[in-house]
Amino acid sequence: MGYFSQYSNDSPWGCSLAKVLAMHDLAPAPLRGFEDRSAWAVNHDWIFLNAGSFGMRLRAVAAARADLLQTYEQQPVDFLERHAEQAVHAAREVIASFVGADPLGLACVTNATEAIDAVLASMRHLSGDILIGSEAYGAVQQASLWEAAASNHRQVRVVDTPLPAMQASDIVNAWDAALAQGTPALAIVDHITSPTGVVQPVEGIIACCRAHGVAVLIDGAHAPGMLPLEIDALGVDWYAGNLHKWVGAPTGAGFLWTSAAYRDITRPVIPSHFIHDGYLESFDWQGTRDITPWLMAPVAIEAVEQRSGWQALRDWQQEMCAWCGPQLADALGTMLASPPDCPHGAMVAAKLPEATLAAYDGHFAFRDEVAKRHRVEVAMSEVAGSWWVRFSMGPWLCPADLEVAIDAVQDCALQPS
Repeated sequence: MGYFSQYSNDSPWGCSLAKVLAMHDLAPAPLRGFEDRSAWAVNHDWIFLNAGSFGMRLRAVAAARADLLQTYEQQPVDFLERHAEQAVHAAREVIASFVGADPLGLACVTNATEAIDAVLASMRHLSGDILIGSEAYGAVQQASLWEAAASNHRQVRVVDTPLPAMQASDIVNAWDAALAQGTPALAIVDHITSPTGVVQPVEGIIACCRAHGVAVLIDGAHAPGMLPLEIDALGVDWYAGNLHKWVGAPTGAGFLWTSAAYRDITRPVIPSHFIHDGYLESFDWQGTRDITPWLMAPVAIEAVEQRSGWQALRDWQQEMCAWCGPQLADALGTMLASPPDCPHGAMVAAKLPEATLAAYDGHFAFRDEVAKRHRVEVAMSEVAGSWWVRFSMGPWLCPADLEVAIDAVQDCALQPS
């Protein structure tokens, strides 16, 4: 069934075929402030559609970090022991304001995976199941299984959420049913699913967790920058985020926000000098860890704000997804991952035809074939036996790039050899 065949004038998804077809002719205009694509470090010999994996930096941010590293190398003792604490504090204030979080709960980590590992280790003494979604990030799945194996009183249960769901409430209902079974101690909920870029109905899932008395950790690896965040208002126990994907800080910049109720027990997986001195102190000082990615996050935040403004960037990314997604699914004769009533973020994913799977030795082989033939970089994932191709909408792209990318994916999917 092609994507367009899901839509009719009486579709329960509330979108007419005429409306979807009209989207083909409504290509978003270039994002004001980013018309000069050379501002990004991306190699323009490629069409780069995978910022969702490791992010992409503005050249100005990379240059500012190079200057900071030079300062460090010239006098590392002065940098780390006399100035680092104040610099981290100042960066934390900016980042906390950007994500709507109490700065006293915002700890420095290298990425969201490290943050989640810290929560899992800190909850090791508690009995009860660990609940994860069926699209949980691979590292989170493995870390949860590792922690469960190390504790005889725990097991990991996977919440089988529908893909694609007909509506957002289907995802909430799946979590509600899983929470009502067994003895859950911790729910790890994706804010945005990594394989398919679906913006999850986290408010509804969090409400279910609260109703069942289950602590909740949001894996927000993709959310900072992509979505306007008010972490304090979510009512969660922990929130793990990355600043290198959609904020544009260097790799190595992530955070763990912890509610006041859990700051006394939440500690990093690597104990260091100040492990006994408090929540923030235990995370902030890890000896010779490179803190420059964290210090560059405010630079990246300000750079986008000055060029286009964050809301303008988010609006443009959502328009690009809404315009591109139906064309991608139609070219493949399949469907999109996101329910129609879930908001768009900056990523869109479509299912590959079943016949394509037999022609390649794994989904990464398909990704590499698209890169080899067309110099188009996409993300690929396998979920529940199906392959999904994901496009990330970076502001260095234009509609013509996406048209080339759709043709490239269609070529490799429908003509494997």
